[in-house]
Amino acid sequence: MNQPWIRGCVVQRIRFHGGLVLNLDDNELVIAVPFHLTLPMTAHDDEEAVVIDPKAARDEHRALFDFAGSTCTHASWDEDGSLHVRFSGGHEIHAHSDERRIAWELYGKHHGYAACLARGKVHVVRHDLPEDESAER
Repeated sequence: MNQPWIRGCVVQRIRFHGGLVLNLDDNELVIAVPFHLTLPMTAHDDEEAVVIDPKAARDEHRALFDFAGSTCTHASWDEDGSLHVRFSGGHEIHAHSDERRIAWELYGKHHGYAACLARGKVHVVRHDLPEDESAER
């Protein structure tokens, strides 16, 4: 399992533009495939998971993305390209790879680039690590 560098970053902005776009400090996470959004338990509702298609999100789905200002407390991807991100307010995102297209991309101004390519191959380029540590994974 690999650990992206967005852990500890604050969600500055959430928008839909060619997918779900999360701006986290000097980083941008773009998710282009349908994913599971886990909503935290509230005083009136149990925890709930909703499937969101970021390229066709309806208004009632967009309203669920109210966690700007929260901190990314966990971020990882599996060998199959599945991305798992958790936020301090209890929201979670789980996005799986796609057979035909890029599922997600992570851009880091101070770190590099990571993407889940078609069929779950994760490509990583780091410019903040020595060359022997930043090789494609």
